[in-house]
Amino acid sequence: MCGFAGEFVFGSSGRAVLSVAEAMATRLIHRGPDEEGSYISKDGRYAVGFRRLAIIDPQLSHQPMTSPEGDVVVAFNGEIYNYRELGRELSADGYQFRTQGDTEVLLALWQRFGQDMLKKINGMFAFVIYDEPNKRLFLARDRLGQKPLWYSITSDRIIFASEAKALFAHPLIEKVKQIEPESVGFYLTIGYVPAPKSIWKGVLKLLPGHYLTVSIGKTSPETVRYWTVPAEGGKSADDKTRDEIIQTVRSLLLSAVEKRMLADVSLGVLLSGGIDSSIIAALMCKSAGSAGGVKTFTAGFAEGDFDDRPIAARVAEFLKTDHTELLITPGDFDLPSLIDKLVYQYDEPFADCSALPTYLICNAARQHVTVALDGDGGDEVFCGYDRYRAMRLIENLCPLGWVGVKIAAGAARCIAPDDERSKLTRLIRFSAGLDNPPSKAYFVYRRLFSPEQLDFIMERDFAQSARINQPEQWFCDLYEQADFDDEPAYAQRHDLMTYLPDDLMVKADIASMANSLELRSPMLDYELVEFVLTLPVEYRLRGTLLLHSKAILRDAFEDMLPKGHFNRPKRGFAAPIHRWLRSELAEMLRETLLEGPLVKSGWFARLPIGRLIDEQLTGKADHRHRLWALLWLGRWMMKEGIA
Repeated sequence: MCGFAGEFVFGSSGRAVLSVAEAMATRLIHRGPDEEGSYISKDGRYAVGFRRLAIIDPQLSHQPMTSPEGDVVVAFNGEIYNYRELGRELSADGYQFRTQGDTEVLLALWQRFGQDMLKKINGMFAFVIYDEPNKRLFLARDRLGQKPLWYSITSDRIIFASEAKALFAHPLIEKVKQIEPESVGFYLTIGYVPAPKSIWKGVLKLLPGHYLTVSIGKTSPETVRYWTVPAEGGKSADDKTRDEIIQTVRSLLLSAVEKRMLADVSLGVLLSGGIDSSIIAALMCKSAGSAGGVKTFTAGFAEGDFDDRPIAARVAEFLKTDHTELLITPGDFDLPSLIDKLVYQYDEPFADCSALPTYLICNAARQHVTVALDGDGGDEVFCGYDRYRAMRLIENLCPLGWVGVKIAAGAARCIAPDDERSKLTRLIRFSAGLDNPPSKAYFVYRRLFSPEQLDFIMERDFAQSARINQPEQWFCDLYEQADFDDEPAYAQRHDLMTYLPDDLMVKADIASMANSLELRSPMLDYELVEFVLTLPVEYRLRGTLLLHSKAILRDAFEDMLPKGHFNRPKRGFAAPIHRWLRSELAEMLRETLLEGPLVKSGWFARLPIGRLIDEQLTGKADHRHRLWALLWLGRWMMKEGIA
């Protein structure tokens, strides 16, 4: 895993500045502590700086890497999992490789296939290629957005980087730095800023499954989609028996794990004890041949509802792995300082509270390994979230059932605890979606703040500039861009197109790279995603009223895990922020939200935010995730020097 940053001058005149590219890359040392490199093209149009975390072929595959002729250069962040097969194919065509890694394979693919090279690659990646003979820059990002790529276009050049903090080391970007109010609206609505938007005006993120080309003399860069999440269901089941489908899933996932175990450094697996990471650990043991060589890592909080250690320990004992546990207690670190550290690392406001435990478990794992596999993507691909079950129930609910849910939810409002995790609170939330079409219902289940709530806490002028109704329209339009027979499939596709790359993959990339740890996610192998998502939904959600998620995973892998492991209730990898906000973070919360830049900027109204805080601290309501989002936004604004 690595980081790169640089610029390409496509205007009629001007030169790139190597020292600027090198300064930008310096801000990415955490992504690549092993080596640094830089390059400026002979024509002076292109300069790139690079930081390397050496994983494959550490002795030879230095970057930036040039072609044998010296006129094509690549800077690459990620891993190409099928590079050996591609290398053999290219060697048969006469290409003579100088290294044993995947970076040179990208160069050879470009020279052989051009932009069609992306159809052949299976991996997680963001890379930039400058083809000097053709005066062309080519930037590409992997299909599911596992690796980031930021850029900004000025009048005569494109400036790019693996992280925003490196982009803003460029003087042309730093001096025009300005917040985009619409992005604040998106952030508070869904908890992140979706690509291609960013929190800053004029700064973009390349969409997953897209590439961008820029040529000298052309002032309009071209962005092209080369892959998208499947938008139609049913095809994978054509002419296949259930046993054949089960075997295909088993084979595809085992292959995905084996490909991701290829490394010239030590590796392990982040084991939460959940179904997905447990399956990955089991398949790693199967592939390794002897389980003793597989290292597993688990983190948990002292609070029982947030402690995955006992369950993970049971799986580790069953698989006989080399297991390490991390007990996270606030006394082990300064919680406010850690939050500010993460605010810096994530660049943009980021409302996912699991970023904190993810960072800590990555830090612990890095003491033992350089590469770790995880179970990311399993819920999105195999229908693991409760909200997918909710969408299934909505489409199957008869009129009498609809009335029954409404009556039950009305009664529950009188006795439901102030805890979003309680079953009664979830019933009330489920009921709230029933009055809407499916796309709006799913928006209700996914949002943090509704437009009405944002209008309540924002000052009027800022609410207008933030266009607080726009996120709902964007969300629903994206939901409806498919043709499935079942609502859960629409919801899955929506998550795979935005929540996964813009939230989960950002969380994983930043938390791991801040610790110089590479994470790999077998569940996100695109061939597996394509196969599973185009199965009838019954292969993922089984039953009518009592729905069992991840049905095909149960059928394929139940024999590889402890008995009953698939029957335990789902628990997300979350943090006890409800307690933190009422104890360790109470002072920071009041100071940041009531006396800090949220109010001083004139964006937010002090009294309604104070009301949210009072209701949270007195236990009258559960606003934990909304307040966490506001806290992160406030600390981010302080970091950025926004009054």
